[in-house]
Amino acid sequence: MLRILFLLLIFPSVIHADVIYEKLNFTDANGREVVSLKIVKTISYDDYDEFESAINDINQNNYRVQFDSVILNSSGGNLDAALRIGKLLNKNHLSTWVLPNDSCASACSLILQSGVCKMAIGDVGVHRASPTSYDSFDEIKDSVRFSRKDVEAFLKAMDAHPSMIHMFFNVPNWNMHYLTNEEKFIFGMFNATEEEMQYRLQIASEKMGQFKDDLVDQLVEKFINEQYPAEGWDLGYFYRFPSCSEQLFLEDGLSEHVGIDIEPKPEDIFEIYDPIQGYYDEEENMTSSDVIPFKPGYAYYYGFAVYAKVKEIQFKERIKLSGPTFWGDSETGESLDDDPNYEVSEDKSMITVTRNTENIGSWFNSWELTKEDPKGEMIIEILFQDKVVHTFKFWIEEPKK
Repeated sequence: MLRILFLLLIFPSVIHADVIYEKLNFTDANGREVVSLKIVKTISYDDYDEFESAINDINQNNYRVQFDSVILNSSGGNLDAALRIGKLLNKNHLSTWVLPNDSCASACSLILQSGVCKMAIGDVGVHRASPTSYDSFDEIKDSVRFSRKDVEAFLKAMDAHPSMIHMFFNVPNWNMHYLTNEEKFIFGMFNATEEEMQYRLQIASEKMGQFKDDLVDQLVEKFINEQYPAEGWDLGYFYRFPSCSEQLFLEDGLSEHVGIDIEPKPEDIFEIYDPIQGYYDEEENMTSSDVIPFKPGYAYYYGFAVYAKVKEIQFKERIKLSGPTFWGDSETGESLDDDPNYEVSEDKSMITVTRNTENIGSWFNSWELTKEDPKGEMIIEILFQDKVVHTFKFWIEEPKK
């Protein structure tokens, strides 16, 4: 039998002046309210909570971020917060922009790297992380090793240029290397990533009823003959490139937001990333694993981050066991067979659960094992609009002695 232990990941929101989220009191061509999102000054650990709160509000209300970009003007700050902000920014298909006369340095340059399109017109400074005080040489070694591992994994996930990765680990923390315009160009700082270009191009083609090649030809025509003439080259590489919104087929100007809305319908957006799974022991310690010791009182968990554009998300969880069990509460004997939100198979080996919950950008759930449960393979499928979008695989076995 499986007793439900339902949990949600809810992070507290802390207001902090370094994340500026404003409603601009006008709408885009498709009637969506336009908001601005900026990260300025020093990045603190609490800034992630405020950034996440802003992202949740934007997604729940289907707001449009001006220029589809997070504006950056920061000297750096907390490394962990920058990495977390960058991951969230990237998975929400947002670009990053450093405006003329602004600067993005140190930890801020990691956030810049996370944009699905980057427009680094202002200054970009790079160096390795600053040291933290520790009591022993071993602690210093461990700290540097783990920090480097996290940053390197982040940069590779963001498809950073190898030379950028090299600079993040080889420019001393007491120094700063500011990228030249040529370096920005080579490192993709005026460009959308290939993955995002193809993602948006596919949506634009389907929604606008035009061939992909024709859409690209329109962009090339604008690039060559209209706003970006070759004589601007000597003034800086950024004069040669359309804005992120234009590159992503949204055709925005700098002064107003009048883009073509090429996103899918809000109710059709449901993207899963950063899945986690494991188990709790009797003392509620969490262990990340796909192998679960078969001990009554243990619970397995699973969760994921989600990109969606509605106030409430609806999806299904389908749990398949290797044999039958009792689906309900073992302590009360209450069965889930007659609950309309739960569909139990005839052989009692599978349950399908319909979920309707507030869109907070994440989902987390767990079920407790009891002696009635079968050992062996367990599969949990996440379904959106009756299509499997992610699969968790577990194996339940006798604990090792």
